[in-house]
Amino acid sequence: MSSFLQQYQRQPKLFIDLPSKGKFYNAAIIQDEQYVQIPVFGMNAMDEIMFKTPDALFSGESTAQVIKSCIPTILDPWKLVGFDIDYILIAIRIATYGDEMPISTKCVKCDSDTESLLSLTKMIQKYETFETDRNFEVDNLAFNLKPLTYKQMTDFSVENYSYERHLIEIGKNADLTLEQKNEESKNAYKLMNDLNMRVAISYIQSITDNENEETDLNAITEFIVQNDSVFYNKLKDNIFDLSNRWRTPTMDIVCANEECNHNYVSKVELDYSNFFGLKFLHSRNLTY
Repeated sequence: MSSFLQQYQRQPKLFIDLPSKGKFYNAAIIQDEQYVQIPVFGMNAMDEIMFKTPDALFSGESTAQVIKSCIPTILDPWKLVGFDIDYILIAIRIATYGDEMPISTKCVKCDSDTESLLSLTKMIQKYETFETDRNFEVDNLAFNLKPLTYKQMTDFSVENYSYERHLIEIGKNADLTLEQKNEESKNAYKLMNDLNMRVAISYIQSITDNENEETDLNAITEFIVQNDSVFYNKLKDNIFDLSNRWRTPTMDIVCANEECNHNYVSKVELDYSNFFGLKFLHSRNLTY
């Protein structure tokens, strides 16, 4: 016998269209390949606990599980691309706490604190103009780029963190001589440089010359690593530009100090533990 409480179960709070328009997905990632009018539920009690679990946050598991809970039609959150992830999490925040988000910023001119209300709905509307891919040419070769998946980004971030921690441990290790520290640090930096190379190459979807197309990651890696640096440098420039375009949209702020009234721009970083763990956010990374 069903309980009367069933009628009070969670209902979708809003419906969203993915910025990627499903370009990188299939039915194994999103149910029925439904990339528009996707229902979004607010978080339940277990979802909020997930965002307070440090290990799950670090591994990305909490983010993946909360997305599956709040958007059941997303079957494999790990395969979502980065800007879709940010868009989805903002939508989940709206469905859970509402549109307005109090935010505190610090004026870059007079150092005064300014309290503002950020409209998350207006923020996610800016994702509609996101560029979903990028092509560029070098020596008659066309490079076709794609965004990284959430799984790729998480794995790369965890690996980079391990190298950074290792460098700190080397510096603190009193049992090592200066020469040994220099040698171990050099090896750690080499691993970090190799990681940066792998991250950049992971953005390449294919390389073509109008007649042939190469999509094999090993073949592409060998080509980039062993070829003239112009290919890698051009790749980095395009990735840097795309990464800036794919960042969370900024907000315009007017300093609350009447003697200052300086206009500046604040960029809201989606630190998920704060973004969902608090109803009030201190914005960082002021740009100007």
